[in-house]
Amino acid sequence: MSTDKNIRIPQQARSIEKKKRIVDAAMELFGEKGFDGTNAKAIAKNAGVSVGTFYAYFKDKKALLMDILGQHMADVDQSVFQDLEKMIRDGASGREIIRQAVTLGAATHNHSPGLMRVMLALRYTDEDMARFSEAENEALIGKLTVLFEAMRERLRVTDMEAAAHVVGNAFEETMHSVVILESKVEKERLFDALTDMAATYLFKNPDAKA
Repeated sequence: MSTDKNIRIPQQARSIEKKKRIVDAAMELFGEKGFDGTNAKAIAKNAGVSVGTFYAYFKDKKALLMDILGQHMADVDQSVFQDLEKMIRDGASGREIIRQAVTLGAATHNHSPGLMRVMLALRYTDEDMARFSEAENEALIGKLTVLFEAMRERLRVTDMEAAAHVVGNAFEETMHSVVILESKVEKERLFDALTDMAATYLFKNPDAKA
């Protein structure tokens, strides 16, 4: 097993592609067999690489799962917040901004339901994952707070950090109910309700353009 000092950072296209195969294989197996039912040997076999190659890129399967979660959060930052910031600059209405946040948020949660269940369960059973998830959640709340501050004059709420927690939790629970729990209520109905709730809670006039 590799130590942290021996973990390889891929630079060449071939190495990057090889690491991606390992990540893709892990996502598939974690989703199908769960975290405990998956090991490095199975991931390496599914990726078409040796076990030694697996340990060249990841300390263990937990480090690999955290890498997947970290990349997910990076995708959220790039695909969601940058788009919402542009909408704010362009003067979109509050309802339009929230609806786009719901649409983009749903897209970033479009992983295997099985994999999402693994990630969620480990938050409550593994100390390392709990700390990791807490740090990622704090970063997400921080970004939401900054986003709300940029619209302060248009909002009816005054405590931006508290509002970020409320809205962030509402988004997360709704996305999980759709992706993981497969809610009996149609997802578009849930997304419409989430949009209306968040827009009405946040904005003085949800349908007014800036």
